[in-house]
Amino acid sequence: MIEKRVTVILYGSDRNLWEGGPLQIRVSDLFAAGGPKVLSSGKTQASTVELRLQLPFDAGQLYGLTFSAPRHRPAWQMLRRPDFIRTRDQVEVDDIVLRLMLVPDSPGTSDVPGGIGRLAAIASPFAAPGTGIDPAGYGRLDVAAQMALLNIEAKLRETIIDGAPLISFVRGVRHVAVDRVFLMFDAALKSRMARAVDFAGAPGHDAPKEPAGLPDHPDSWKHTRFAEGNVQLSFSADASPFPAGGAALAHSADVDIDLGRGLAHAKEWLENNVFKPGHKTNQALVYALLYAQGILPKYTLDPIAATTRRAVTRLRPKPAGTARAARKRTARTNTVRKRAVRKSTSRKRKSRT
Repeated sequence: MIEKRVTVILYGSDRNLWEGGPLQIRVSDLFAAGGPKVLSSGKTQASTVELRLQLPFDAGQLYGLTFSAPRHRPAWQMLRRPDFIRTRDQVEVDDIVLRLMLVPDSPGTSDVPGGIGRLAAIASPFAAPGTGIDPAGYGRLDVAAQMALLNIEAKLRETIIDGAPLISFVRGVRHVAVDRVFLMFDAALKSRMARAVDFAGAPGHDAPKEPAGLPDHPDSWKHTRFAEGNVQLSFSADASPFPAGGAALAHSADVDIDLGRGLAHAKEWLENNVFKPGHKTNQALVYALLYAQGILPKYTLDPIAATTRRAVTRLRPKPAGTARAARKRTARTNTVRKRAVRKSTSRKRKSRT
């Protein structure tokens, strides 16, 4: 099945449908000889687009799809053959539906400060008293670090291992950086990583320069379910008692979300179309990737004015008493009809006599 039907629903950074003007569409072959090659391009003003694409997957091809608009990072997706495989039956299909998000180059973050309260409301271990981040500590973080915390919390909440979400193994938060979070995981988690079918071994990380006292994290695994936006967990070599958690054994872990830079052949395309070299992982881009995966961090980003609209069908409420008035009108109509029938019958009887 070479022809693939890709239905794309486009959103702005506030999770409402895009209404920000024309979008430039490009489809590229990322593994083409000599580097990424544009296969087709066009424009659209619609927030929902159906594309019929010739996408052979006979030699491990990887395709890049972007929707670009001025003053926004492109909405993007890498398309692989596994994206068209239905996991349950392992049958290849010819259609998929994508939800992609365009975020402004410099999105507003007015909703981010309230994120820690929302984590506390759902009893997330990231906001647990004594072992998580309290509101004061959260308020001292850089906005990028707050976004990283909320993004990683959402990703762990939705990533499953042995039937349990990864967040259920979190025992505490040690430090939050602008692109990663250092956590304490239940010691039982590390032994499960090597046999987890959705994780693969990856290079670990040295101890961070700040804060002092954190160990190396040499034993690392990366989630492989998606072409981009996968979580990577790098563990300390040894478990140690975690006093705030009742002295139970736990591993220190360096946790971050990858944007797809590990795909060496696609790096040129990513740099030209999505990333800005020399910067830490852009948490707004991570947010958009999570949304495309159906994961909702506990915040939204402010859109540029007049770029989105709510897809809500608003029903006009009936005026008070409408149902009662209708019943009265029906009753009056029936009474009039009955009277007319009685008069007609009376006339007929008189005419016979």
